[in-house]
Amino acid sequence: MDSQLEGYLLQLTSITQELPGVVGGLSESQFNWRPSASRWSIGQCIQHLNITLERYLPVLDQAMSAGRSHGHVAEGPFVGTLVERWFIRSMEPPVRRRFMTPPSFVGAAELPLESTLATWEQLHGRLARLIQESEGLDRRRVKVRSQFAPISLGLGATFVVLLAHERRHLWQAREARLEMGSKAG
Repeated sequence: MDSQLEGYLLQLTSITQELPGVVGGLSESQFNWRPSASRWSIGQCIQHLNITLERYLPVLDQAMSAGRSHGHVAEGPFVGTLVERWFIRSMEPPVRRRFMTPPSFVGAAELPLESTLATWEQLHGRLARLIQESEGLDRRRVKVRSQFAPISLGLGATFVVLLAHERRHLWQAREARLEMGSKAG
């Protein structure tokens, strides 16, 4: 496997190892506690990541299949465009720029803790497999339609955006947990 894909998988491993520290020991009510009416609960942050991957995984799979059928293969590493690199930077925590989230990507106000986390784990396993299966594809030429905006990004840039998006919302969930702790004390 090429080093760029190994890097994506290491980032994903780091993200999955971070989740227990964010949600560990929470009750269902704590998982669903919101810092304010305009901010998400920890559960909504996790569910937003679930919804995002549920929408992206089939699109990634289709783009990769199309890339293979069109012979879009090449060896990496691949560098994203200027716009892709800007977008990736804007996703990384700490949050400096807020984006409007479409309502269909926002989790319900009350979410079941265990099944939300089980779904998260299953979806992240599927993402890891897709990253591995992208070996040999030209991750610059294979385009993936954004599920948030009317643009397409290269496959590699899409992976990096998704990973940055994960870190962004885990940061947001961690911030909510810290705020919850300060209000309890």
